Amino acid sequence: MTPREFRINPADYGLPTRDEFVAYRIWDSHFHGFNAAADPIAQFRANNFYVERMGIERSISLEAGGTIRDPLKPAPHDAALREILEKEGDRVSGVTPIDPGFPDESCAKMEAWIRRGPCIGIKYGGGNARAITCSHPNNDPIIRLAAELNATIYIHTWLKIGGTPRLPGRDNFPGESTPMDVAELAKRFPNVPMICGHSGGDWELGVRVIRPYKNVSLEFAGSDPHSGSVDFAVKELGVDRIVWGGHGPSRSYATEYGKILDADLSRADRMKIFGANFRKIAAPIFRQKGFKIEL
Repeated sequence: MTPREFRINPADYGLPTRDEFVAYRIWDSHFHGFNAAADPIAQFRANNFYVERMGIERSISLEAGGTIRDPLKPAPHDAALREILEKEGDRVSGVTPIDPGFPDESCAKMEAWIRRGPCIGIKYGGGNARAITCSHPNNDPIIRLAAELNATIYIHTWLKIGGTPRLPGRDNFPGESTPMDVAELAKRFPNVPMICGHSGGDWELGVRVIRPYKNVSLEFAGSDPHSGSVDFAVKELGVDRIVWGGHGPSRSYATEYGKILDADLSRADRMKIFGANFRKIAAPIFRQKGFKIEL
């Protein structure tokens, strides 16, 4: 029996149905739909089966242009990827990775993929060759241009334990940002919305670090699923500062859904996290690009 032939009724198991997920108007702010080096277009089309099955309204792909290892180097599939983002613009959007080690080149890429292209934002990856985190002054021209373009800003953050003495963040990859780096950047640009990705890898620390900075939202995708983590984030940050990401296909949509469904939230608050909060952040650039967007 193939996955397409297999059918169960989620309601029989006390689970939400696909129709219920559709009603949540879910926007996946963390979609790795194009990250297969061999054939990212084929991967995108294969992933869409699961996107549709899980009732996701829109996916935001975090690798539009370049490659994961070298975001500033044009990739052979860039033209096809751009075409898909343009043709499938009613259900998928692109975010283009930048490298703060090369601010001028990053800004040029933003001009090409955001101002003159189909993308809606930028992504800071989990490290870079020059070991430049998002708090470094190199980022100032990148953030200023992002603000001018109304681009969304997603920042991969993590806190790996290491060093002597062993402390959070001391074993991070070179250039891999922490929530502390996000806080420092947010302090310099208090009016620019940005997203602290993966809840910092350690949500108990990540939430507390970004708490004073109202322009920073938290995203849990890819971090370990701990019961109570979302409740804690809502208590400390407020429900309006949390966005949802599925991290597919390397994470389970069911796991990422479970983080929100486990929390003691009203339906209205779940709708905010599942999509409305990100739509509010992204609304200016969607409207700028001529998309009708219902918050």
